[in-house]
Amino acid sequence: MEKAQASFVDDRPDFDVLITAEEAWPAFERAVFHARSEVHGSFRVFDLATKLRSDEGRSVGEDWFDLLAHVIGRGVSITLIVSDFDPIMATDLHELTWKTVRQTAALCEVAKARPGQVSIKAELHPARAGALPRGMLLPAALMEKWKKIRARDEDKLDREAVLLSRRMLPELRTVSHHQKLAVVDDDTLFIGGLDLNERRFDTLDHERPAGETWSDVHLVLRHGPEVAEAKIHLESFLDIVAGTAEPLALKHIKRTISAPRRLQFPYLSPRTLLNEIETAHLEAFRSARHLIHLETQFLRSSVIADGLAEAATQNPDLHLLAILPALPETLAFYRDDGVDTRFGMGLQNDAIGTIQEAFGKRATIASPVRPVFAAREDLPVLSGSPIIYVHNKVLVRDDDYALIGSANLNGRSMQWDTEAAVDITAPERLTLLRRRLLNHWWFDDLSDAELRPETLQQSWTDAIARNGVCLPENRTGFLVPYDPDNKAELALSLPGITENLV
Repeated sequence: MEKAQASFVDDRPDFDVLITAEEAWPAFERAVFHARSEVHGSFRVFDLATKLRSDEGRSVGEDWFDLLAHVIGRGVSITLIVSDFDPIMATDLHELTWKTVRQTAALCEVAKARPGQVSIKAELHPARAGALPRGMLLPAALMEKWKKIRARDEDKLDREAVLLSRRMLPELRTVSHHQKLAVVDDDTLFIGGLDLNERRFDTLDHERPAGETWSDVHLVLRHGPEVAEAKIHLESFLDIVAGTAEPLALKHIKRTISAPRRLQFPYLSPRTLLNEIETAHLEAFRSARHLIHLETQFLRSSVIADGLAEAATQNPDLHLLAILPALPETLAFYRDDGVDTRFGMGLQNDAIGTIQEAFGKRATIASPVRPVFAAREDLPVLSGSPIIYVHNKVLVRDDDYALIGSANLNGRSMQWDTEAAVDITAPERLTLLRRRLLNHWWFDDLSDAELRPETLQQSWTDAIARNGVCLPENRTGFLVPYDPDNKAELALSLPGITENLV
């Protein structure tokens, strides 16, 4: 194996667009497999039991535990930050994080890591609710805590929900590190929307049950200033959110970063330090000439909706293409119609109403479905077909600017959670990006009229409308019209509650 490593010829492109985990994970595995010195990353979820998909990865084992053990054995250092979560309000995610912590302990032992060679840590964002809102919500939080404790045995509390069982009052952690990026050997950057566990795996053709689909976009960039800036961000963001360092100005990497307030007592929210991703979106809306192309898991931000509406009012030639999941994941696949889900649906209905009123027929809002019939009683259904879940975080303005990263178009991603994205301006990169993103949704290659920002929206509107009313086998692509009335009776308005919660 050492001999194979030495003979490796690096012919990987300096920029590539990776659609779904079918493309992204093998590329990430290959980069880690050939790492020479260091892998440094930050993810929301990173499960070492995730299966390997590349030939290189499978040559050393079955899962990411085996791959990391292999590269650690060659002397490569591993530094990963995995987000931790409020143990009461996000217990399932908290348990996933501590599964990774346990896996890491076994990894270091199996790989015989030298001291300091491996650092895979669970990090809670330091922001928490102030004493006033925490006191007001304490009775409900205590009830939820004991409900979660009763549902778990002692072993699960000791090994997985580790903070749930502590003898302390609930802290109400409202913020998390949501970014998904890694730098390998200071020369390769992976950045986008994908975390690492089996739930996130999907294929380009999405031929899986609805609850296993997961459309996403990741990029790989090599040898450029974006890589160096991403490394600076990875090395500094924990100190910045802790208040012990100031953020450096970066040109290509856009961030959302928040920290605890100096006077937190009356506040539920943290103090926003950087909202560069939100600012980049608003500037892109203002300067767009013909087309704004968005793909997002959530479209809930009133700031984003108002920015789009203003741009539409100012520029009568501006069109919008937005691709969203048909329903929130929590409702579609887990039948969770709790307050958080319903509040998010209410915010999205309001945002889409604002946007549609401003754009009128110049807006096309669509959702992807599989080209097969669904059972009538299934919930994750649109236009008679199983939905494809959209987790993409994409902004493309005309043919001259794009932003790809981890942030959704909701207040949480724009103002609170730690997020990272990279902007793309090089013409040859934008050409590749637009073609890969747009062609992904169609079964045949697109014509020039269907690709050009000046004519795309009307062409897509007509085709998407036809898809919505024809038999699945006669559709020309995955997209059908988004239905704002789908389960709209569940949408909930909560006046006075910040939209950034969801």
